[in-house]
Amino acid sequence: MIGKLTGQQCPFRVYAKGFIRDHTTTLSGTSANDNWHSARAGFRVDHVRGNDEFTLQGDMFVNGITDTVMLPVFLQSNPSLDIINRNETGGNIRLRWDRSISERSSMMLQTYYDRVNHQLAPQAKYVESFDTEFQHRFPLFDRHDLTWGVNYRLFSTNTRETLITSFIPQQASNYFVSGFIRDEISVLPDKLKFSLGVRLGYNNFSGVEVQPNARIMWTPDTRNSVWASISRAVRTPARGEQDVIINNGIIPPQPDFTGSPLPIMQAILGSNRFGSEKLIAYELGYRHQFGTHASIDIAGFFNDYSDLRDFELGMIRPAAGAHRDLIFTLLQQEHLMLPVFFNNQGSAHSYGAEVSIDWRPHERWRLQGNYSYLEIDTKSNPAFVEIDASTGGAGKANPRHQMSLRSNFDLSERLQFNLWLRYVDDLPFYNISNYVTMDAKMSWKPVKNVEFFLVGQNLFSENHRESQSDFINTVASRIPRGIYTGVRWNF
Repeated sequence: MIGKLTGQQCPFRVYAKGFIRDHTTTLSGTSANDNWHSARAGFRVDHVRGNDEFTLQGDMFVNGITDTVMLPVFLQSNPSLDIINRNETGGNIRLRWDRSISERSSMMLQTYYDRVNHQLAPQAKYVESFDTEFQHRFPLFDRHDLTWGVNYRLFSTNTRETLITSFIPQQASNYFVSGFIRDEISVLPDKLKFSLGVRLGYNNFSGVEVQPNARIMWTPDTRNSVWASISRAVRTPARGEQDVIINNGIIPPQPDFTGSPLPIMQAILGSNRFGSEKLIAYELGYRHQFGTHASIDIAGFFNDYSDLRDFELGMIRPAAGAHRDLIFTLLQQEHLMLPVFFNNQGSAHSYGAEVSIDWRPHERWRLQGNYSYLEIDTKSNPAFVEIDASTGGAGKANPRHQMSLRSNFDLSERLQFNLWLRYVDDLPFYNISNYVTMDAKMSWKPVKNVEFFLVGQNLFSENHRESQSDFINTVASRIPRGIYTGVRWNF
């Protein structure tokens, strides 16, 4: 990283970084062909003039990723493996203006542009987005702090057909426009605060969306605080849920069932009838400060999900339109199609708790502990429970228990030693076992702005599994033990 200060009112910095990572191994011990290299560079300029602050920031990047994908069955009797190269280039720029009117009043205007070119086989797309936002905070009477704002987001995608995915139409532009207002009320100064707000938005996927929220915090003294909240949130559909066709493979002809000698293509079809997923979230938390060197945070939640994404089988029918043209090029013959549609028939409840402890037993030593518990109960089409990790199988695709302990110790002013011990519960959906592992880092700063470091990752075992792709059918792999060293120079 390179930085420079041009006067106290206009600092700027530029940076560049990159890495190269070797491939992991498959469950059989062979190469997963998933090596990865990345390069990124950017800048930031800040300027202060009176009550105004200006920020101009930009980034650009290049990623190259290799992976092994399980191709669907087309002409062969078994799925085949294909080593693919993923290339991704892009950049963004952000301009922000902040004006401080008083201690309780301010304004913010921000605009952002992003452009990314994905060549992530088996899907390729070009994405361009523009976002602008304005916020204004001001007091109302003595006990009200009002914040309101508006936001507009426009993004355009242009996709290419592949043997696995295609979008109809290939190019589309979508937009979101929203406004919000929030009132923070000091019911009892320094003791009881109440916040009430709502966001009203419109998008061309699902129409009007309303997202209210309320929060209350009680601070009886300087050591204790209790808070509770309730909110409604939505996840608007993506293009991949309304416009996509995903080819899952060919079923041999079933003339006794279909009355036709043609093969059958399994395909997931997006639908413009698919709407937003909805959530009502309830949260409760408590924080206690044990003097100046230790604190504990306890939080619990209950989430009520409705209109979740689910799947339903359609009737076998002759292929037509763009889907027929794409597969005809591959098979050189007509075919039938067994469609699978997205719908909003899923629902779920999740609940859990989290405990975090922060303790400084010594001025040079900091310990941070965390434990979380998660339980998910879902209702969805039983025919897809074993293959749908996002809804039907979510309870088995997320860890129920997670624990971690971090230790940051300053051996001297120039030498630091850090440890991160963690446990993650098993994921039965992917047949991934629970694991315990540790990372370690030793860093040395011989002079100001120069740091040498040595890092060890996943030290307790030669390798272990952590996750599995649930959309693109990549080959399962293990995360290996890793050791690397480096130097960082700031000037």
